[in-house]
Amino acid sequence: MVILRAARKKRASRILKILQANLQINARDFASVLVNEESHDPFRVLVATILSQSCTDIAAIKAYRKLDDQVGITPRKLAEARIRQISDSIRVAGLHKQKSKALRELAQIILQKYSGDTSLVLLKPTEEARAELQNFPKVGPKTADVLLSIWGSATISVDTHVERVSKRLGLTPSKAKYEKIRSNLMQLFNAEDYGKIPLLFMAHGRRYCKAIRPFCPICPITNLCLYLRKTR
Repeated sequence: MVILRAARKKRASRILKILQANLQINARDFASVLVNEESHDPFRVLVATILSQSCTDIAAIKAYRKLDDQVGITPRKLAEARIRQISDSIRVAGLHKQKSKALRELAQIILQKYSGDTSLVLLKPTEEARAELQNFPKVGPKTADVLLSIWGSATISVDTHVERVSKRLGLTPSKAKYEKIRSNLMQLFNAEDYGKIPLLFMAHGRRYCKAIRPFCPICPITNLCLYLRKTR
């Protein structure tokens, strides 16, 4: 069992090295990362992450910019804004009615419970902060993990690309759900690499490992992929 675990970790390490050598991570491809680089403000990052749900990062960034221009992205400004005003600003991101209500409610919670300081949640132990974040509107495990990871906590966020790539590479069982995928990846990779994993897996999923008709012939990790073996 120990030998098997060591072999799996070694294989995971090889995959990580190859992805790092063949992919470039551009902050502009990830709304949450871009907003963090610009602001270093966890509330803004949380807003951007919520906006990115069920839409592209490009659309999320457009919605974020418009929301900032027309309303302002602070707990107080969003808490005091009209739902219609928020909704109109973020329409391009889709689900604007649900997201606008969630953003105003979120801002009100941050103001009332944390005096407007989102970092008070993030300073708590990772699992405690993770559970607390998921009590916020429109914040599930992925959104919580994105924010915590950017903040430097030891966790890995799992989106559709991360799930697909992980399963095709045999890093997690094919029927595994979110928490199992996250747990398996955290066991296979070193904590200092947790923040890189989602970005690299997402970039790989977008460029090579597409959901339909993946570009297997030119994929840099074809020789380590279980998916290609199964389809031959």
